[in-house]
Amino acid sequence: MLWRKLIKQLFVRIGLLLSLCVVVPCVVAPLAAAANNSEYSERSWQQAWQDLQQLSADAMAGRATGTAGNEAARLYLQARFAELQLLTAGDSYFQPFVFKEGFSQRQGVNVLGLRRGCVHPDRYIVVTAHYDHLKPRGKKIFNGADDNASGVAGLLYLAAQTLTKCPAYSYWFLATDAEEMGLDGAKAFLAAPPVPRAQLLLNINLDMISRGEMNQRLYLAGKKQLPQLKTFAAAAKTPLKLTLAHDGRQSRLGRHGNAAVDWANASDHAVFRKAGMPYLYFGVDVHPQYHTPQDDWQRIDPDYFRAALELIEQSRGWADALPLDELAAAQKSSVN
Repeated sequence: MLWRKLIKQLFVRIGLLLSLCVVVPCVVAPLAAAANNSEYSERSWQQAWQDLQQLSADAMAGRATGTAGNEAARLYLQARFAELQLLTAGDSYFQPFVFKEGFSQRQGVNVLGLRRGCVHPDRYIVVTAHYDHLKPRGKKIFNGADDNASGVAGLLYLAAQTLTKCPAYSYWFLATDAEEMGLDGAKAFLAAPPVPRAQLLLNINLDMISRGEMNQRLYLAGKKQLPQLKTFAAAAKTPLKLTLAHDGRQSRLGRHGNAAVDWANASDHAVFRKAGMPYLYFGVDVHPQYHTPQDDWQRIDPDYFRAALELIEQSRGWADALPLDELAAAQKSSVN
C-alpha cells in the first residue's frame, strides 16, 4: 500500500537527521541564537507548525501503537528531543512498557526527556501529550492532526521555551504511547517513575489543542484541585476564549448534539489526577473530524493554533512561578 512506501521513505529521512545529531551535536542553535525574543518566538512557532505537519503526515500512517508509523513518529521525537537538548532518563529517550489488551500483552514505548530546573531541581512538572493514534483501515489513514499531533507539537514548543531561560522547576517531557488504548503510557510512567513519586508536583497535559472552530474556544481543566487557576484564567492575555472546564464527571460543551465529555478522565491527566496530583489539561471541544480520516493538518487554523501555544506557555510560566509550598499543598493521597 502507498502508506507503507511512505513510511519507508520517512525512515530514511529520520535516519539522516539522527546521523547528523551524532556528527554534529543537535543543539538548537538556530533557536538559541535568536537575536531577540520576537525572533525566537517566530522560529519556535514555525517549528511547532512543522512538527504538527510532520507528525500527522500520511507517512506516519496514524501512529498506532505497535505499528511502523508509530516507530517513525518515535524516531522523529527522538531527533527533536536531541535538538532541544533534553536529557535522557538512563541511556535513551525511549521507555518501553508492557500493558494488557484483553487477554493478551502488548508493548508500547513512551518518549521521555528531562529539562533540569534552577531553583527546585529535585521537584518536577510533568508535561504530557500522547503521540499514538489509530491504525489505517484499508486505504483510509487516520492522521490525527488535532488528536494528537497538535498536543505533541505543543509539548515540543514548551520544551523549546525552557531552553533559553532556565525554569524554576525541573520538567519531564513525556510523549506517551497507547493513550488511545486506555491511557497505558501514562499509567506505565506513574507505576515506575524515574524519580520518587513525591517529587512530581504537577501534570500539564495537552490533547487536541488546535481546533477552536468558530467560537475560538480552548478549555482548561484542573481548577478543582488547583483553584488558583481561576486567577490565571482571569489574567491571561489571549485572543482565544479560555474556558475553565468542569472537573466533574460529565459535561456537555460546544455544539448541540456533541457527545458528553468526561473532562476529568478524558486523557492522560486522569492517571495523574487519580494519583492525587494537580493538573492542567488543555483541549478543544469534540469536532466532526474527531477519530475520522479527515482529521488533517489542512483543517487547522494556524492563527488559532499559535494563539493556543502562546496561551499554554503563559500557563506554564504561571505554574513555574508558583511557590513550592502551594504546589505541594495541592497534592492529594488519591482521588477516585
